[in-house]
Amino acid sequence: MRIEKTGFGWIIIDGKRYDSDVIITTEGEIKNRYQDFSGSSHSVNREEAEKLLAGNPEVIIFGTGQSGILSLPQETKDYIRAKGVEFICQPTPIALRTFNQEKRRKSALFHLTC
Repeated sequence: MRIEKTGFGWIIIDGKRYDSDVIITTEGEIKNRYQDFSGSSHSVNREEAEKLLAGNPEVIIFGTGQSGILSLPQETKDYIRAKGVEFICQPTPIALRTFNQEKRRKSALFHLTC
């Protein structure tokens, strides 16, 4: 899987354009964040973290939006750390490069707007 590029409100993964925040599972499934998960658009809650932890990733990559607005509350960070999983939070344009380069078992959430 390769993430090709992103802009405000969109991302291209393996030649397909997505116009909503996406979740990428450890198995490489791409899911619409708002259909399959129940969180605020600008914050990642524990329920979303639990679903990102399914499949036992070694690392979770969070694309925090074009301007980096998405946040992980301390409770969410503590929950992920307690599971022994590393997480990386970067603005989406940078996070997609990290995702492409990361060789460990990973899951990801990409916020596509602010």
